[in-house]
Amino acid sequence: MALKNPFDFSGKTVILTGGAGALGSPISIAFARAEAQVVIFDIDEKALAGVASKIKDSGGLVWTSKVDLCSQKEVEDSVNLVCQKFEKIDVLVNLAGGLVRKPSVDYPLEDWQRVMDINLKACWLCCQAVGRVMIKQKWGRIINFSSNAGLHGLPKYPAYSPAKAAVMGLTRVLAVEWGPFGVCTNAIAPGLVKTPINAELMADPEAVERFLTRMPLGELLPDDAMVGPALFLASEAARWINGHILHVDAGYHAT
Repeated sequence: MALKNPFDFSGKTVILTGGAGALGSPISIAFARAEAQVVIFDIDEKALAGVASKIKDSGGLVWTSKVDLCSQKEVEDSVNLVCQKFEKIDVLVNLAGGLVRKPSVDYPLEDWQRVMDINLKACWLCCQAVGRVMIKQKWGRIINFSSNAGLHGLPKYPAYSPAKAAVMGLTRVLAVEWGPFGVCTNAIAPGLVKTPINAELMADPEAVERFLTRMPLGELLPDDAMVGPALFLASEAARWINGHILHVDAGYHAT
């Protein structure tokens, strides 16, 4: 099938949750440059203002909302506002996440629950609220951000790894349930990316070397490494991809 620039998102409404963060900001900006109407949900007002300013300065379209992504009411209210303002939702990118690295034997329950909530509960609430809209309009693209940590045993990740593994499971369930309604649900599993969340790990030369020995390309990923994969999965070029976990990790998963 001939494709007329599948990466032209003009007329599309794209919601990015956690889209003002270090990983999300480059993706939000890229969707705006591809002519999408960008909607960013984030808890960090300062970060929201920063990425919105960059998008507007480059002539892009953006609407932001401070949202506690772990609050069902706030998520559903915000999604309803988007529907009222833009009438439809074409793409949802769930980027919100966070981790606490501590030995499992001493891991506090409150940290475990917080990490599970922001990585899994928030993803689920946003998928459910937006999924209802996409099912009604019989079209949509959902991209959940998981992690290679969801498939590999990494020390000091007793909450993050299970949460990201669950995101992969959730992605497959929704792909099967919602595929008949024209909604494709996929996930991206990044490897080690140069973002502030990984600053502690990257400050440890031995830890970095352990990762690099399993990354055939021999480099850590830059903070904009997920831009191309995200736009691809949201585009018409990925029309027949559903329930897939895309590993963007310089080959880590293959070793």
